[in-house]
Amino acid sequence: MKTILKCSLFFALIIGSFNAVAQSKQFYKVISFDEKIDFGNVDASAKWTINNMGAKVFASLNGKQINDYVFQQTGEYEIQFLETKKHNEECSHPMFPDKITVKVNPVKLTFNFSKIEFSEKIERGRNYENLIITVPVTITSKNNSISKLPAPGLSIAGIGVELKAEPMNNDVEVRNGDQVLKYKVSGMVKEQSYLMFDFSDFNGGVQTYNLPQIIN
Repeated sequence: MKTILKCSLFFALIIGSFNAVAQSKQFYKVISFDEKIDFGNVDASAKWTINNMGAKVFASLNGKQINDYVFQQTGEYEIQFLETKKHNEECSHPMFPDKITVKVNPVKLTFNFSKIEFSEKIERGRNYENLIITVPVTITSKNNSISKLPAPGLSIAGIGVELKAEPMNNDVEVRNGDQVLKYKVSGMVKEQSYLMFDFSDFNGGVQTYNLPQIIN
């Protein structure tokens, strides 16, 4: 059964959560153009205004309409939240801050994990020094305003996993279309384990590939 929380009691907890996920410039979220943000289960009593002064974008939304809003234009958005219920009334969502800022970047990165390749089979107890992971990606640029970006990182997790991955190129050329990223992996898998590969994107988010077979 879904627990209903009073907005006023949950406010402090949500503020702490927002601070934890904020980026270095205190953005609530950093996304790419043409993406949405899931704010969770939002009560119909909530009202939102969305403003991107640079792109001359303004919208007024109610309740969960915020979850379907597509941030098409790049730049910084100021989102204002208004709860119309009184604090002594119960609501099915937390009390959001009155104002949050979202950054929409002009570059989008998508990993094609169906074509990921490993130069060697990963086996338990084997010490790797030059295992190469190759993964195709698709880069989409909104306005070609950026020519290069730092190569996204890769971390590898699992039980008894001591594998370190580094991009083979420091920078990625930002051009529309398909490219290939390569990572050099060193280290060892010490125990029987499934492996999870967390590839960072240009926005500080993570796209995950789970190796289907267990490492014996």
